[in-house]
Amino acid sequence: MAPSRPQPRIYMTLLDLRYNYSKSLLLSSPPTTPPSSFEFDHDLTIHEMGGFNLHVVRGFICFTVFKRARIYNPSTRQLVILPAIESNLIAQVDDYNIFYFLCCDPVNDQYKLLSTITVMSDNNMQNVRSELWVFVLEAGGFWKRVAKDFPPHIPNPLELTRNGVLYYLAWTDSHTCLLVSFDIRSEEFDTMQVPRKAGDVLPRLNKWVTQIEYCGKVAVFDFTFLKETGMVDLWVVEDWRKKEWSRNTMVLKPSQMQLVTCDRLKPKGTILKGKIILVPLKLISPFYFLCYDLRTNDLEKVEIKGIPDRWFSRHPRTKYFDMEFMDTSESIKYLET
Repeated sequence: MAPSRPQPRIYMTLLDLRYNYSKSLLLSSPPTTPPSSFEFDHDLTIHEMGGFNLHVVRGFICFTVFKRARIYNPSTRQLVILPAIESNLIAQVDDYNIFYFLCCDPVNDQYKLLSTITVMSDNNMQNVRSELWVFVLEAGGFWKRVAKDFPPHIPNPLELTRNGVLYYLAWTDSHTCLLVSFDIRSEEFDTMQVPRKAGDVLPRLNKWVTQIEYCGKVAVFDFTFLKETGMVDLWVVEDWRKKEWSRNTMVLKPSQMQLVTCDRLKPKGTILKGKIILVPLKLISPFYFLCYDLRTNDLEKVEIKGIPDRWFSRHPRTKYFDMEFMDTSESIKYLET
């Protein structure tokens, strides 16, 4: 008999933006087979907990506070605050974008943090400059700049890791989207330009795409027109070396179109047995996420319970939330830096 798949739990961070991280929560649900609802039953908040852009990897949670990375282990309650990156690019400007991707080299059981720093003059992506940095989470670890000749780009803050390679989507200008690969062990980068359908000229700010795993392959899920038409496109990497893609187009059943009530949804990967998780950008009650099963072309609404009522009544501009899924593989590893 094949071993059962570890059941996922949800982690959610909630921030009151009026108090500079001092008013925050980190909630978790029990591991469970995806039912029609999840419920938060644990408050894991500790001092200096909470932050932006939640990422979870093999029992660790990474988030961003004051543009610096922090890593938290819910099992041991260890909180690691990484040093700031001493970047010449940051020193030259007042405003910049920074993202962190936590990853693990499975061969050496070595954890690393990949950081992308981007500066651009405006949302039209004129005069884009960027840097890539890596931190090895071990005793004496430090930030080192890598891939200095890599094309300037701004990433989407969602990663996919398969077979020791981390993937993320990035934009080099308003209309050019790349699928970036980062070999965690060798720290080498590569790219493929994401194709578009004929006639698709939408700029970055109007496109909704994410990378996912699909039938054992890396793919790009384009759900730009999900609410408007019920249609999604799936671009599958057939041969990375030859830069070959295939495209599948799917259309929701008319009876399920009523489930897509939000204009904007945030993708959260495919941990729930191949289902793509789509989360509303606004914290509304009752809160929920959508599961899109690509195998059956079926959409399901899953309610999330246990969020304190006071968070729903706060003004959208004063609150932030993010959520991620992690399977039940907990870690007792102690990180040294």
